[in-house]
Amino acid sequence: MSLIRATPLARPGRITPLAPFLAAAGLFACSRAAGEPVAATRGPAPLVVAGMTGSEVHVPDDMSPKPPTSIVAEPLDPARRAAFLAPRADEPAAELGGVTEARKGQHYVTGNERALEAFYPRIRELGGAYVGVGSDQAYLLLGWARAELAWLIDYDPVVVDLHAVYHAFFAAAATPELFVALWQQDSKARAIAVLHAAYPGDAGRRHELLYRLYRYRVARRLGQLQLTMSAAAVPTFLTDPDQYTHVRDLVQAGRVRALLADLSREGAVQQIGAAARSLGTPVRVVYLSNAEEYWETLPQAFRDNLTALHVDDRSVVLRTLLTWEANKDYRYNAQPAQNYQRWLANPQVRSIYDVVHRKAAIAPGINFFETTELPDDELVRRRQERRARAIARRAEATGTTESSASTP
Repeated sequence: MSLIRATPLARPGRITPLAPFLAAAGLFACSRAAGEPVAATRGPAPLVVAGMTGSEVHVPDDMSPKPPTSIVAEPLDPARRAAFLAPRADEPAAELGGVTEARKGQHYVTGNERALEAFYPRIRELGGAYVGVGSDQAYLLLGWARAELAWLIDYDPVVVDLHAVYHAFFAAAATPELFVALWQQDSKARAIAVLHAAYPGDAGRRHELLYRLYRYRVARRLGQLQLTMSAAAVPTFLTDPDQYTHVRDLVQAGRVRALLADLSREGAVQQIGAAARSLGTPVRVVYLSNAEEYWETLPQAFRDNLTALHVDDRSVVLRTLLTWEANKDYRYNAQPAQNYQRWLANPQVRSIYDVVHRKAAIAPGINFFETTELPDDELVRRRQERRARAIARRAEATGTTESSASTP
């Protein structure tokens, strides 16, 4: 999943496909100047609004939010809330990167990992805080980990703003069935009323536009997740009332924040680490998708960001590794966070494939594995040599130049 800015920028002037349209409409709201989505900081407003024609629209009773019942999901006191909100958004990236040239410039408003249930046993009820990129993946992982706080980060303003649509729907829907229904074609009018109730004025129009643009894609993705997770007998916020209530309560209590943050830039991520430390809440789940594959050499800022996160001996980094040409999916990897921090401190480590083993063959089914070995210079050297030989053989066979990041 393409979720991180490529470094260095190959074309500094490149603009993402949706950006000109949104900018012309005045609908970007995730930069420092424009501020963050309302739902990402305070939770949606009460759900009685002036409709687009000026007449009042009342959301049906069965869609009304209920007060949080979980002790964990109680609102933070003013001092802790200030600490939680202290990290400042990064500036939007000049371009959206990708593992390959063809994958650049895409808005990943839905996940495309097909076997995220691989992570469920590894993070079940870890608690603590959550930091992760992407969109729908966050709510699966929040529910499984029973997280207490969450920073939902991405370098794409479109993805960050879409989280605000999710948050308004969580506020409006008391059950997973009602939540999923708001993404369906026959509920569009009701969903748009919910968005304008939660976000008055320009913010409501911005989020309505995002909803209209991406409603079908999100609805399809949520339906796929329901089928996949049910078949795997893994509970999720989409199918299990308890999981849904936990995620919904976190959102309603203001404990989930969507934030524009670039893993390859100093700023927001390091501030999140400082906030977690000041709150005394270790980050137990760090979800990177396949961001590390965007760089042939891991940027120093990325290393510093991961090192700055407040983790403990139960914390885990989750990543996916692209194997799309082999199985239309990914490999799924978990690594203790403190272990990964030790790898990142080793100057011999350049690529994520110096840390994790690149398998030559991809087996059918879920390709999950865990990395627990400690950094070793000789191991790193052997992996670098094997990768260089494999790239050279493939380039010779195809007559092309191939980067280490783009090979499966």
